[in-house]
Amino acid sequence: MYLRSLLLLLAILALPFATATGQESDKARTGTPYSSIGLGMPSESYSPVSAGMGLSGVSLLNAYSANSVNPAMWGLSGYTQGVVTANLNTFTASDASGSSVGYRQFGINQFQVVLPLVRSRFGLSVGFQPVTQASFELSSTGTFEPDIEEITYLNRIRGSGGVNKLEGGIGYRLNEYLALGYAGSLHFSTLNRETDLLFDSSTFRDLNFEERISGYAIGHKFGLYGRLPSLFGSSDVIAVGATASLPVTISADQSYTSYRDVGNRHVAVDLLPENESGAGEIEIPLEFNLGLTYNPTRLLDLSAEYLQQHWGDSRYSFSPDQERYLTDRTRMGLGLQFHPYMREGEPGFLSRFRYSAGVSWDSGHLLIEEQQVETLMFHAGLGILSGRQASSVDLSFQLGFRGTTESNLVQETIWGFRLSVNLAEWMFRQTRFQ
Repeated sequence: MYLRSLLLLLAILALPFATATGQESDKARTGTPYSSIGLGMPSESYSPVSAGMGLSGVSLLNAYSANSVNPAMWGLSGYTQGVVTANLNTFTASDASGSSVGYRQFGINQFQVVLPLVRSRFGLSVGFQPVTQASFELSSTGTFEPDIEEITYLNRIRGSGGVNKLEGGIGYRLNEYLALGYAGSLHFSTLNRETDLLFDSSTFRDLNFEERISGYAIGHKFGLYGRLPSLFGSSDVIAVGATASLPVTISADQSYTSYRDVGNRHVAVDLLPENESGAGEIEIPLEFNLGLTYNPTRLLDLSAEYLQQHWGDSRYSFSPDQERYLTDRTRMGLGLQFHPYMREGEPGFLSRFRYSAGVSWDSGHLLIEEQQVETLMFHAGLGILSGRQASSVDLSFQLGFRGTTESNLVQETIWGFRLSVNLAEWMFRQTRFQ
């Protein structure tokens, strides 16, 4: 009852805050500068049980947890499944001069429900998750001399938002070896940038304006999952998972707004010229995700994944200067998971959990001054299982290093924590559907 009540509470909280993130720091209120380019940083898609391995879980099947990555697995579910996920990330950034700043990001950013319309044969899923995220604050100072007096100015840009998707789809098990799936999604973008130009002289008036880019489009994803038991022995299983996400082109509108005092009122002023429509296109690129999982016994999962995103072909027509930084992205990972609770007999205390570990490397989707913004990440996870229900809580931790201090870029150290609450239960009697 405790896990069920906690999941319901998080599900209610997730709806109004699904696209929001908060940040706080003693040194500065800021975010990763790399998310200021284009659509923001690509968001990692993790299934709850695979996050501790640093993998998406495209080939990792778990009967008690919803898989948000591979639509084919929705047809294999025997339980009604629900999941809510929250993230907390702490960053420390430094540049070539040695200066550093720390900040934190928190968000409830994933919600999913899987319904087995025909148990372990045909399933339906509805979920929400981010595709890209922008959260940053950039500032620069300088001086100029318009007359005799030297004027100091501060230019500050703050950004937030990104691209999110509301996804629904079906999965179908063809036979005991193969399942297929399809997911359609509504992608919607909300990118906000606020610019402040502040002067230390009353001769010049401070300037402020907001840029907003919004739009939506339909996306398509296809999934495949296959498994072959008893390949090298009587109890081993090898599984293959693959997804393909087609490019999504979002027709978006751009607006520039400032506030002025007009007639003793603070009113919004549209800064876009009348002869300009503000229309443009932003594109989420083609993506392939491949995974291989080998189970030498039911106690151990060994997984490897390869992801490719063609960001070099994507568009961001609102800023050609930013578009030229985009490049193709490759992500690879290796992970393992140990299930000691599946042993015969009554398990001890330390054998009641699910243990995960893994490592991943990401080439990044940005090429700046001939430097690719790479990320190396180490992962660990712990699954807390319910003794009486099929529900669970998954905790995962990560330590990573992104970027470089060469070419006047920024290097970040990332500490991450992820919490997923999973609910799985028989919601309907079998006789009602079969």
